[in-house]
Amino acid sequence: MITRGPDFLGTASAIQRHPRGDRAQLTAFQDAKLRRLLVHAYEHVPYYRKLFDRHRLHPRHVRGVVDLDLIPITTKQDLRDLLPSEVVARGIDPSTLLAVPTNGSTGEPFVVRRTRMEQGFHALFRQRAYEAFGLGLRGRIASISYPRPGHPRDTRLVGRWLSAMGVHPTLRIDGLQEPQAIVDQLEAFHPELISSLPGMLVRVADHLLAMGRDRVRPRIVVVGGEVLTPLVRRRLTDAFGVAPLQTYGSHEFPLLGWECRTHGGIHTCDDGAIVEVLRHDRPALPGEEGGVVATNLHAYAMPLIRYRLADLVTRGADQCVCGQPFSVIGAIRGRMIDYFPLPDGRVIHPYQILQTIQPGTDMWIRQCQLLHDRPERIVLRVVPAGTPEPELERRLRGAVLPLLGPGVEFQVRIVDDIPLDAGGK
Repeated sequence: MITRGPDFLGTASAIQRHPRGDRAQLTAFQDAKLRRLLVHAYEHVPYYRKLFDRHRLHPRHVRGVVDLDLIPITTKQDLRDLLPSEVVARGIDPSTLLAVPTNGSTGEPFVVRRTRMEQGFHALFRQRAYEAFGLGLRGRIASISYPRPGHPRDTRLVGRWLSAMGVHPTLRIDGLQEPQAIVDQLEAFHPELISSLPGMLVRVADHLLAMGRDRVRPRIVVVGGEVLTPLVRRRLTDAFGVAPLQTYGSHEFPLLGWECRTHGGIHTCDDGAIVEVLRHDRPALPGEEGGVVATNLHAYAMPLIRYRLADLVTRGADQCVCGQPFSVIGAIRGRMIDYFPLPDGRVIHPYQILQTIQPGTDMWIRQCQLLHDRPERIVLRVVPAGTPEPELERRLRGAVLPLLGPGVEFQVRIVDDIPLDAGGK
């Protein structure tokens, strides 16, 4: 008999209680969910049965989060080429599940399968984050995103139920449209909260600023899916009149984190997933940067246990100073695939280059993109806001070159447009 998945109503109730609980209660919840998940994966998922047996491991050896390091890490490559019957729990027909493809930004598209109830947890965690940002139950949401074809079995039961109750009326907008078309829809809908990818939303922001439009004034702007650079943060703040708040997640997992309005760090969604920050496969210390390994506590159809994401973050405190029981991610640096290798053996993230642009000297930059087309050259493509002065370009190069070191050329190229990629980024 298949181990039943999480009790939806009971778990949903716990999710709403946790922000007002204490750290010990949240840790106990994690441990109980982890133990139950491991028993299920070992008994019903061939991949994890083989993995545990190969390492002479049994679920009874894992008391809770404290013993997570006993479990081998799984990568996307480990799962990508396996048949659904090897990664989906026995007794579940994979064709009845929602198939959620990742965006394949690493060159390795990957399909995650989940039940409609498991998908519903995603909606509940995101709703809780929005309420933490100050959105009321009746608050109107405009979601500007990349249009993906809907799965025939994805009836969005939780979303439809919330809409029927009048909770968070939501307008979904195709973010690949021309900015003017998006602005028209926003002005007509009057959203209290706008959510989008930073790169997608900044196109709308630039249009608003260029046209002098000031009728789109949400109380809350939420971005996620990409690194939020200081330049983009300032453009969004100028256009919408409110500083953007960040969320952190991935296609494989429910919401992994949301920004603390008091502290500024990212609350880790500890009751949705166990998020480890590892530096050279050891737990990172607070303030250290490391890769993310996550365990989805509510995925039973296709468990993801100690699954390595291609993200680099800074580990924060075990509990946020705001008083809520959640642990903290200090900063999100981006994906490891995004790092530029330099000729001297160092690697550098584009974020570090963009950080050298001083506030006040970037007003001539409307949109920008960094390219690393060969090891000894990095190119900054810029869509200017007006006519750029040669002195500004010279100062920009002068700030960036010391960071790159000898033997690396840095070019600034003025272009008319920078199109979004296939995933809307």
